[in-house]
Amino acid sequence: HGSQTGNAEAIAGRIHSEIVEAGGNASLLAMKEYEKMDVSLERLVIAVVSTTGQGDPPESAGKFYRYLKTRSHPKTLLAAWSFAVLALGDTNYDMFCKPGKVLDKRLEELGAKRWVTGAS
Repeated sequence: HGSQTGNAEAIAGRIHSEIVEAGGNASLLAMKEYEKMDVSLERLVIAVVSTTGQGDPPESAGKFYRYLKTRSHPKTLLAAWSFAVLALGDTNYDMFCKPGKVLDKRLEELGAKRWVTGAS
């Protein structure tokens, strides 16, 4: 999760709890902790990310976004992943949900397969 005020963190926590209560195996990580994750072992990633400022990712997610933007990554880096992105934002702003849209596009560019599609 990438959260500025705690909303994305709370939602990610609820999703994690429901998966675990249903008998699933899941980890809950903040995007700033991405280095703890072995991308080759992950199979399903659900990203919850909020929007700050003028369509920016939260500060806690900045390092993760910079890592993903690295152009030297192979196009198959995340080929083992299925993913879903839940983007939070305020429709009163022009760039609402931009971090989620950017993340969704980049995960796909790195080979991940969209698990759930939604509004764009």
